[in-house]
Amino acid sequence: MTFTHDIAVVASERNLLMADYRLILSLLVQDYSYREIEAMAHCSHRAIAKARAVAHTRDLSTKAEVEALSADDLDRLFADGRKTVDTDFVPIDVDAVIQARIGRKKPPLKVLWARYLNIPAPTASTRHYRYERFCQIIAEHVRTHDLTSPIVHIPGHTMQVDWAGTPMWLTDPITRTSTKVSIFVATLPYSGMIFAYGCLDEKLVAWCDAHRRAFEYFGGIAQVIIPDNASTASNQISHYDKTRDVNQSYAAFLEHYTTAAVPTRAYKPKEKANVESGVKVVTNWVIHYLADRTFADLDDLGEAIAERVDWVNDRTPFRGQARSRRDWFTQDEAADLIDLPDHPWQEVTWKKAKVSRDWHIQIATIKYSVPATHAGTIVDVRIVGTHLDVLAGGGVIATHRLGAKKHSYVTDPDHAPATQGDTTGLWTRAYFLRQATKVGPHTVDALTRLLDAKKIEAQGFRACMNILALGKRGNQALLEAACTTITSDQARPISYTAIKHQITAIRAQARQRPSTAPDEPAPTPAGPRDTSRAHLTGVDQFRLDTLTSNNK
Repeated sequence: MTFTHDIAVVASERNLLMADYRLILSLLVQDYSYREIEAMAHCSHRAIAKARAVAHTRDLSTKAEVEALSADDLDRLFADGRKTVDTDFVPIDVDAVIQARIGRKKPPLKVLWARYLNIPAPTASTRHYRYERFCQIIAEHVRTHDLTSPIVHIPGHTMQVDWAGTPMWLTDPITRTSTKVSIFVATLPYSGMIFAYGCLDEKLVAWCDAHRRAFEYFGGIAQVIIPDNASTASNQISHYDKTRDVNQSYAAFLEHYTTAAVPTRAYKPKEKANVESGVKVVTNWVIHYLADRTFADLDDLGEAIAERVDWVNDRTPFRGQARSRRDWFTQDEAADLIDLPDHPWQEVTWKKAKVSRDWHIQIATIKYSVPATHAGTIVDVRIVGTHLDVLAGGGVIATHRLGAKKHSYVTDPDHAPATQGDTTGLWTRAYFLRQATKVGPHTVDALTRLLDAKKIEAQGFRACMNILALGKRGNQALLEAACTTITSDQARPISYTAIKHQITAIRAQARQRPSTAPDEPAPTPAGPRDTSRAHLTGVDQFRLDTLTSNNK
C-alpha cells in the first residue's frame, strides 16, 4: 500500500525528549566526531558515549547493521531501568493512526495521542505510552513499512526563491542612522546549494536583480522558478479566485533567461519547503552570525554575506555524507542547468500612455511617435535599457531609442498618416491654420513659419496648440500683437516660449503708469528753486503739483 506525501510529516512531527540512538549509532560507525554527532543528532555527549559502548558490545561496525536493529532491540539495548516491557502498555492501533493522518484535514499527532489516552487500560498495572514514545512508535512503523512518499527532486529542474524574514542593517558612520536591508534567498533543492544577497527594498527591480545574481552564482538557470505568492512576483487572477498568475514584468524577465515561474498556492504552500529550510540556514549562519558586525555600505555587507554563503555551501558533512552542498552541485547538478544568455537582463519599466492627436506619446517630457491609426488609444510602453517599445493589441507597434534631450521629439516618419488617408481625430496643418485665421494674419504667419521649420511637421503640432491657447478667454488681440512683433524679425525663430514671453512684455508695458496726464502738455523745466528753507515747510510742499509748479 502506497501513501501520499502527506504521511511524510509523521516523521517530522516527532519531538522526542529521548535521544535518537539509531541515528547516533549510524553516525558513530561512519567515524563522525562527538562534536559533529551532537550537532547532527541534537543529543548530549553522555548519550553518544552510551551508544558507543553499545556499538562496541554488539560489535556494530556498519550502517547496515544499525539499520537492521528493530525498535524492540533499541529499547532493550538502551533500557534505563525505568521502562517496562511493551506488554505493560496499552497497545496503539497504529493502522488507525496512519489512516487518520491521510488527507488534507488530518488531526495532529497530539490529538491522536489524546484519543489514545481515552482507551481504557485492561489491568491496573497497564499504562499508556507518553506522547514522545507514541510519536516514536508511529514514526518507526512508517519507516519500516515504507509508507512515506518523499518528494524526489530532479537535478537542475527547480530553483526556489524567497525573502528571509529577518532583515540586516546598514549603519551610517556619521549620523548613526540605520537602513533596513532585505535578504533574498535562492536554493537548488536537489543539491541543496544556497544563495543569498542583500537588497535595499523588496520591489520588482531588486527582486529581478537578485534572481540574475543567483543565476550567475550557480552558473546556470533552472527550468522552473518557484517563488512565493507575493505581489512582487504574481497577481491574483480574480477577486473571487485565490489562484495567482505571474505578473507581466516578472514574466518578461524570466523569458529573457528562458525559464518560467510557478507561484506556490495561496493557502499553506508546500511547494517551496526547500527554500524555507534554506532561509533558516541563512538566518542562523549568515544573518545572526553577522549580527554583531557594523556595515556602512551595501558592498561591504554583500562581501560578508557572500563569504558566509560560500562557507555554508562548502561545509561537510551534508545529508549524512562526507560531501558538501557544492560537491553535490558540481558532481550531479551543474551540468543540467540551462546556459546563461549572452547578455544579462536589463531593468524593465512598464508604463501606460495615451496617443495624442499628433500620433505621439509623452514619456518623461519626451515625445515618441506611434502609427497614426492608434491616435486616441491607450498603449503599453516597455522600457528595456536604452530601448523603448510601444505595445498594443498584443504586439509591438513602435520601437525607439530613448531620447536624450528633454522636451524633444523622437519620430519615425513611417508613422505619419498617409497624405490621402483618413485624418479624422488627428491634428493637421490645415486645422491649426484655420484656427489661427480666427485670431489674425500675423498669427497665421507665425504658425506657418513654426511648422515650416520642422523636418517632421507633426513635431510642431503641440506648440501650435499651446500658442493658440494663449489667445483664449478674450486674449486674441494680445496674441495677435505678440505675433506681429515676433514675425517682424524674419531671422527670429518662432516658438511657444518666445510668443509667451512677448505677451508678458506687452502686459507689463500696459500696466506702467504715465508720469503725467496724457491730455496735458509736458511741463517746462523750472529754474533753480530756493531750498534754503525747505526744512521748515510742511508735507504739502512735497506734493507732485507743488514741486512741478512755476511758482517760487
